[in-house]
Formats: sequence, C-alpha cells, structure tokens
Amino acid sequence: MPSRKNVQLVKELKEIIEKKPNLIMTTYTGLTVEQLTELRKKLKEKKATTKVVKNTIFKIVLKDSPHHEYEEKQKAIEETIRGPLFVAFAGDELPSIAKVIIEESKKDEKIQLRGGYFEGKFLDSNEIKSIAGLPTKEELLTIIARGLNTPAQRIAIGMKEIITRIARGIQQIAEKQNS
Repeated sequence: MPSRKNVQLVKELKEIIEKKPNLIMTTYTGLTVEQLTELRKKLKEKKATTKVVKNTIFKIVLKDSPHHEYEEKQKAIEETIRGPLFVAFAGDELPSIAKVIIEESKKDEKIQLRGGYFEGKFLDSNEIKSIAGLPTKEELLTIIARGLNTPAQRIAIGMKEIITRIARGIQQIAEKQNS
C-alpha cells in the first residue's frame, strides 16, 4: 500500500507533466545547495519547472502518462532514471532549457545530462544536445518577423522613391513655368 506522501508526489508530478510534457533529466550529485538553487533560478527564467524526483515514483508517472512513450524504450528509460535525478519540465521552451543545462554542465561536471522527452518521444543525452542547438521560440519568431518585414521595407522604400521623383518632376515643371 503506497504511503499518502508518495500518492501525493505522484499526483503532483502528473499535474506538472500534463502542463509541461517536455522534460530533461540530469544528475545533481555533489552540487551544493547554492549551486542547485542557482541552476533552478536560471531554469525558472526560461519558464521551466524543476524537481528532484524519486526514481520509482517518476517511472510510475511516465508509465501512466498517455503522452509519453515508455514501453517501447523501457530499458533505455530505466537506465536513464537511476541515481539521484533532477528534472526540468518544459513546454515549448525545451531548446532554451537544454542550452542552460548544457552550459551549466560544461562549467560543472557534477551536472550530467541523462535524457528527456520531447513531444512524447524519449530522447537520449545526444539527442537533447541536438535540440539545444535549435533556435528558441523567440529566435524563430524574430527570424520570421525579419523575413516578413524585409519585403514590406523594400516596397516602402520603392514607393518613397517614386513619390520623390514625382515631386522633383513637378518642381522642375513649376520652375520652367516661372522662368
């Protein structure tokens, strides 16, 4: 019979994973409280929800999730979910969160990328690193905005040039009539 505390933890994790189904799993063994707090702060700035999870409870949550593959890659997932586990839950911000974790793991070897989920598919650490190389949602929107803005800018410049030429022509005609 599971304890009330564990039932509550499962419920809490299910709620988080329902809102933010994309996630990254890392180790944190050896980090000081200050280092872990700093990592959490950086991830929170990127809109991540972070948790230190119990492995058995986390496996139960993933098995029960209709949005996450588990059975197909059970062996790889269970290899990933061992030892102390720190999880960053994300919505659409997974690339920016992955970048933060990878940058921090380069600074401190105690943070090791284990794996994660993106769009319900299990990804190993190398696949998560590939996602970190993708542009973030904000970067993509900026690229699209520039792409949309460039033709409009060119049209505006062309129209201004036409109006300027017409104004010069009218001015020259007026000067000829006055002289």
